[in-house]
Amino acid sequence: MTFPFRQIAVSLSWLAVSVVFLGASVAPLPVEAQTTSVKRAGSPVKVKSRAKSRAAPAVSSWVPNPAVSGRDAYLIVDAQSGRELMADRADELRHPASLTKLMTIYLTFSALDSGRLSLGDQIPVSVNALNAPPTKMGMTPGGKINVRDAVMALVTRSANDAAVLLAEGMAGSEEAFAQVMTQKARQLGMTSTVFRNASGLPNREQVTTARDLSRLANALLRDYPHYYGIFSVQSYAYRGRSLENHNRMLGYYDGADGLKTGYTNASGFNLVMSAVRDNRRLIGVVMGGDSAGQRDRQMAALMDRGFNMAQSMQLSAWTAQRKPPTARYSAAQFDPGASFAEAYRPPATVAKADAPTTQKPAVTPKYAGFVAPAPATPVPNDNTPSLGTWVIQVGSFNEPQAAQMALQRASSALPATTSKSASVTVDEVQMANRTFHRARLTNLSQEQAVDGCKQLEKKKIYCSALQITSWNTPSAR
Repeated sequence: MTFPFRQIAVSLSWLAVSVVFLGASVAPLPVEAQTTSVKRAGSPVKVKSRAKSRAAPAVSSWVPNPAVSGRDAYLIVDAQSGRELMADRADELRHPASLTKLMTIYLTFSALDSGRLSLGDQIPVSVNALNAPPTKMGMTPGGKINVRDAVMALVTRSANDAAVLLAEGMAGSEEAFAQVMTQKARQLGMTSTVFRNASGLPNREQVTTARDLSRLANALLRDYPHYYGIFSVQSYAYRGRSLENHNRMLGYYDGADGLKTGYTNASGFNLVMSAVRDNRRLIGVVMGGDSAGQRDRQMAALMDRGFNMAQSMQLSAWTAQRKPPTARYSAAQFDPGASFAEAYRPPATVAKADAPTTQKPAVTPKYAGFVAPAPATPVPNDNTPSLGTWVIQVGSFNEPQAAQMALQRASSALPATTSKSASVTVDEVQMANRTFHRARLTNLSQEQAVDGCKQLEKKKIYCSALQITSWNTPSAR
């Protein structure tokens, strides 16, 4: 009777051995065994790709900042008094996105006026700048970019590679520059702002508030009025293509003349802008828009209400800031339509009326890429200013109609005595294989040109007072 039980036991033993053997054959090999086996089966590249295909989907590196509770916020303030007109969550932390570049531009202006940078300085293109994520101005490996192009690429295209380039040019690295940015933010009263990069590319620790951004916009207006005009440039020609300004409010909202847009997934659509109506200037900040169009419509509605409130409250009129004595350039020298040679000519000291005039040697522009145009033989006509007279140049333009409009605006803003004595001229100038139309008010005295230009700049019409020392080469004020 024991035989059947012994047979059953033996059968069960064999069954157990079979199960163990089968499990061992399908179980994953130890790490070292896998490596040895895989090396025989294929190349390391193929192994890596197969490993990735078996791995779980990669998790996004973005980790939300718990201190940032949302995206929406807005603030409208009167630029003259700093008075708050409307606000919603203006002191809650938000991600600035490309509004960060306003601080990068502020520090660039500071470096220009202090002499640490010049418009024509060539900054080498680093690997970090070259590999910056879009939007980009486009750089050549091993090449160089001048400061003027980099600044205008920031203003118009909001180029991230330009932000990295300027940061490295001023501080050696973007990380070091971000520390300087945060320090400057504290000095400007931006108590809640922390910068981690120069562009606004996603970083969970890079935060600000609508109120802090309004303080930064006001600081740009107050400290660098001579450069503020670049924020109204709607397109900039760079290497045969046009860098278009992302700020559509410039052509959409009456009185808008700057400043900057921004967008990331974490921030939504942001905008800091300023506009002037009825001699009052407002600064507006809108953050967290669902789209660029929705953000712009919200800003327009808020600014309309703000101007109505400012008028009913009888707030003081906007007083434009005077050009500081430290200014080395003007907004006209960033203008894409400006004559290239004149834009980089260092300002000459105005000679006193009773001092003898001396011929100074020509100064070579600092811009390394400067190519002097072939001298042309002028043919003086009735509108050509006499040698020794002064002119007010209000800019150089791609189209003659734009030059005429600028002259009309400038003439109407000048004192009546100056406007009556001035002749209006539009000259064609060939520069770098392009034709520019130079708008000038000519045949003025030194006093009329200098004082008239000051009056125009008070009304945000940027100009230069020039003396005609030869038919082609005026000297700048």
